[in-house]
Amino acid sequence: MTDSMLMQKDPVTFEVVRGGLYAICEEMKSVMMRASFSPLLSLSADLSCAILDHKGDVVAQGSDIPVHLGAMPFSAKGIIEAFPLETWRPGDAVLNNDPYSGGSHLPDMTLLTPVFDDDGVVGFTASRVHWPDVGGSAAGSSSVTDEIVKEGIRVPPVKIIREGTPDEGVWTLLFANVRIPEDRIGDFRAQVACNARGVQRIEQQIARYGGAAVRQIFAETQDYSQRMVETVLTEIPDGTYRAVHHLDGDGYSEDSGHGDFGISVKIEKRGAQLHFDFTGTNGQARGPVNAPFAVTASVCYYTILALAGGSVPPNSGAYRVVRITAPEGTLVNPIYPAPVVAANTETSNRIVDVLLDALAPAMPERAVAGSYGCAGVFALGGVDPASGRRFVHMETIGGGMGASAQGPGIDGHRVHMGNTMNLPCESAEAALPLRIETYALVDGSGGAGIHAGGMGTRKVIRSLVDDVEFSLLYERALNPAQGAADGAPGQAAAFAIEHADGSRTPLSSKTPAGKLMKNESLWIETAGGGGWGRPSD
Repeated sequence: MTDSMLMQKDPVTFEVVRGGLYAICEEMKSVMMRASFSPLLSLSADLSCAILDHKGDVVAQGSDIPVHLGAMPFSAKGIIEAFPLETWRPGDAVLNNDPYSGGSHLPDMTLLTPVFDDDGVVGFTASRVHWPDVGGSAAGSSSVTDEIVKEGIRVPPVKIIREGTPDEGVWTLLFANVRIPEDRIGDFRAQVACNARGVQRIEQQIARYGGAAVRQIFAETQDYSQRMVETVLTEIPDGTYRAVHHLDGDGYSEDSGHGDFGISVKIEKRGAQLHFDFTGTNGQARGPVNAPFAVTASVCYYTILALAGGSVPPNSGAYRVVRITAPEGTLVNPIYPAPVVAANTETSNRIVDVLLDALAPAMPERAVAGSYGCAGVFALGGVDPASGRRFVHMETIGGGMGASAQGPGIDGHRVHMGNTMNLPCESAEAALPLRIETYALVDGSGGAGIHAGGMGTRKVIRSLVDDVEFSLLYERALNPAQGAADGAPGQAAAFAIEHADGSRTPLSSKTPAGKLMKNESLWIETAGGGGWGRPSD
């Protein structure tokens, strides 16, 4: 540290403002949840909020969705490249969901709003919100397709609000390409309000402490996190660590462990730097399991923060210790027009398990067994004959977390890159023509060990009307979660249509859009987590 650093000269002000920035992110999230229309947002909180500096680097972020937040700087820098700082005006807002311009997948809409002081743009408030539908070939925009144009509307950086006034042309075009536009408009207005609240709160900080001090704290809080991560890395011995895992498949073909869906990593630890090298990973898939570079980077960032034990304030400074090599045209860095919708929800979680597996020999006391490997996404859509109104429902389901030396894995929980909350059955049943007949833990599905893996979840959804469209995006049906320290693997996932007569038709973990008829049920069973430690011990 130098004498000119505010953190050293006035640590009280530094901590008050730094802590306030993280509190602003939480307040932004509260505004979004309270004002949004969709249960996916108002109840499950599939959204993330952050504050960024004028360069697009994250200064502070909420306790939200890791895959959203790690990718946020990539989206912001893509937006700033399209709209340089001198082109911004108070009240502007730019929207972006393009995976080939820093985005993650199409349902995640990122909105960036500027904050000014007397010298210009200080930074931005940002929200990334999972819209329950962005058009495309299937209701919920989360299904198996073979190119991104079939996944929904792709929005490169576009200024959708100019000095507080919506651009009617962009607005009209955007909402003409989604299902149930009135609901999406309601969600988007909530997102605009969320960002505006963040701008208001930062302007209050500027008024109290001055723009120069706030800018300095934006920079120093990133330096602070970087030093904390570097200290944690001293506990990891230098070396080279490797692992290879295989996805179940992409919806068009499957892989039981020796096919074309392998993710390979070599991690080189030298001093206070980590190099994640994905050379050797299989080429990009026909189906939507391809992870854009921003998603792959998010996984690397999350893994470092997780190994740090939650003590490091998350921001771009913590990510400076990471270098990533991800060859273009592979599962971890696809090229256009590869589909990518399962990257956030499935592939990202599987990459976490690959990284943790590779690092286990370096940090055996922190080794974590494999988890259920996904966010557990199913989507439903159709027309409710009682109201004549179209509906779309998209939901995530928890599964088994891997066990560790600290204790058993968590049961029925979203893990790693997802952090959404449980959606109450009553909410879905009140709004949709369906009935949740079963929602329970799968007893004994966690892998055995000194500490057992977390149990998976069973959910059975019965349709009360004909022609309900459904799709599934899951993992671990073919490649169960492996144990750590000789722990046993977890139970595999399983999926089926349960017909009115009680018979079942098995489904794959990635099922393209299908149809449920009246009194048919979608039967979902997520995977259990791996155990830790030899069971006989």
